Amino acid sequence: MRNFIIATFICWILVIGLIIQDDAQNARPSDAAIGGDKVEVVFWHAMGGPLGIVMNDLVDRYNKSQNTYFVKSVNMGSYDTLAKKVLASLVANEAPDISQNYETLTKKFIKHSKIVCLDDLIASESEDVKGDIIPVLLENNTFDGKLYSFPFNKSVPVLYYNKTMFAKVGLDPNRGPETLDEMVEYCRKITKYHQETPGADRSVYGYGCSKANVWSFLNRIIQCGGRIVYDGPDGVMKSGFAEAPAVKALKFLQDMLREGIAREGQGFDHQNDFIAGKVGMIESSIVSKVFMEADIKAFDYGIAPLPGQVLGAAEATQPSTAAGVINRGVILSGSNINIFNNGDPKKVAGAWDFVKWFTSTDVGAEWAVRTTYLPVRKSSVDSDIVKKALEEDANLKAPFVQLDYCHFEPRLSVWFEIRDLMADHLERATIDMGPAELYCNQMAADVDAILKHATR
Repeated sequence: MRNFIIATFICWILVIGLIIQDDAQNARPSDAAIGGDKVEVVFWHAMGGPLGIVMNDLVDRYNKSQNTYFVKSVNMGSYDTLAKKVLASLVANEAPDISQNYETLTKKFIKHSKIVCLDDLIASESEDVKGDIIPVLLENNTFDGKLYSFPFNKSVPVLYYNKTMFAKVGLDPNRGPETLDEMVEYCRKITKYHQETPGADRSVYGYGCSKANVWSFLNRIIQCGGRIVYDGPDGVMKSGFAEAPAVKALKFLQDMLREGIAREGQGFDHQNDFIAGKVGMIESSIVSKVFMEADIKAFDYGIAPLPGQVLGAAEATQPSTAAGVINRGVILSGSNINIFNNGDPKKVAGAWDFVKWFTSTDVGAEWAVRTTYLPVRKSSVDSDIVKKALEEDANLKAPFVQLDYCHFEPRLSVWFEIRDLMADHLERATIDMGPAELYCNQMAADVDAILKHATR
């Protein structure tokens, strides 16, 4: 058995090595493409479809804008594949010059001195680069007081709603629900109309969602005044999943499913249901707009900030919450950019030049408008490009409103493992439909067992 495991491991290393070698060959442009003495900078990413088209367009424009560097963008397909290939490339000393990555990997790279500290590059700039980064994005990319990654494609969840359906059932088509309680009332009205109106489609529900949706659950915890991970009195990290806000967040979903005013689907089923007019509202990333809007032809739709929760005095326990007001909260998603320390100062300089250009005021604003990702810089938010886009398309406004109350997930090396574990508990909770406290307590026990051995 031991020899079999060793042989399997060796085969795995060889396969990964061949994949990396093949990617490197495919990523390397001809000398003519590079153009003389241009320094090649290899950029690994996971931007596909319409998002990849926009990114490749911008990369091409950068390459034509100057004669010093040539950025070669290489699409790795998915974030999971990208992460695995980056880790394998570091072992093989074949890392790209730039790559998209999540914060958990950035921590590993810092620990093993695999990436460049961006503060060292920013120090030579005349402009206040860090001062122009949107505060929550700056905090998200800062480790021990230093900037090690640059925010790149960050998104937030929003509420999509069927304006035509809203008007048909007697709801205001120009506003989404402000609170969770109001969203429930909207769902009841939509579902009741379709159940009781002669000729109406009885299969229509008020709300559609994805099964085992960790992102939605975490957003709801924040909205209910809760916390995700905190330091216990003994200095050991603990989760807030057994606390009242988390229980309330899970029970909220269970109650809507029990009442029959919402339905769950797998993967992107809820988006397909929304496009087909089978549900009145869904929560999804603002970037889903890019993928859905071409298929929404039978009705008008709106995009609103996620509804919040009005907290009672006992629930308003966090410094950022207050009783009697609508407590809002959303959690960022998306990746950042790392510049790898491959021992070639020219490549590092080229990588930084590209990052600066890509996230500059006007280019960053264009990236945000064309993809719906959040702008990285405050100056991009205030740019004429963004202002014009918001005037022309009111559905782009919700993410900008939510910038004021964004949070980000714990930057722990074990967080992906914890997320998978949470998904298992959330799926059981909406299949078995037992008490929310049961699943939240089990989730907390399992997660805390992992956190006990984790460090920040």
